[in-house]
Order: sequence, then structure tokens, then C-alpha cells
Amino acid sequence: MQIGDIARRAGVSRDTVRFYERMGLLDEATRPNTTNNYKVYSATALRRIELIGHGKALGFTLKEIAEVIQAWEQDDLATENKVRLIQEKIEQVDQKARSLELLRAGLNDALIKVESGCNDEASEHGQYATTACRSRS
Repeated sequence: MQIGDIARRAGVSRDTVRFYERMGLLDEATRPNTTNNYKVYSATALRRIELIGHGKALGFTLKEIAEVIQAWEQDDLATENKVRLIQEKIEQVDQKARSLELLRAGLNDALIKVESGCNDEASEHGQYATTACRSRS
């Protein structure tokens, strides 16, 4: 399948396919015809692009995905290593979730203040010293 076909089937752009190939995430596509420059991608390349998409959706970076692909191809990725990688990613996701909860709480606080006509007045040192609220009439 040519680049347009594989990109469409995988739901990515042609540039993404090229980028993954340059990054070594895909095997080099073959050029079976010497009269044109078209590359032909295999069904394995399509499955690899889908795997990359799933990995990204789960929060893995391209570097982490590349490491797993390399280890997988070398049959070096033992079950305990797979478990460790996934557990590490779960912990990272948990940390992000905690950070997002703090951000959400801060945004909710700001929304309440804005809606009620309150604002924070900053002190000389950049600290919030007082909260001034306008009375609603």
C-alpha cells in the first residue's frame, strides 16, 4: 500500500507516516518499481502505526514507544519489564491526574471570585494579601 493508503487506513497524515519512518518507528518501505519513487508499505507497518497511536493515547511518548518496539523486535521485553513499564506509566498518569485536580480547583476558585465580583489584590511581594469584594446591588 502506498503512503496515502496507509495514512488513510491508520487515520494519520502522510507527514506522520514519514516522521515515524525517519524516527525508526517503521521499517523502511520498499520501492519495488524502479521507474517511480513510490514506496510500498506493508500490513505490518499499518499495525505498527496503529500500535503507536494506541501507545500515544495511553500517554507513552514516542521515545518510550520506540524503546518498546526495539525490545520487542529483539524479543528482549520480558513480561516483568512490560509490567514495570505499564506500572510506571500508571504512576505518571496518577501524578498528572493529581496536578489536573489542583488546577481544576484553582480554576473553580477563580470562577467563583469572578462571578461574585471578588478579586485578589497583590501585595508588593507578589503575594495575595487581601481579597476585595464589591457588594452586589
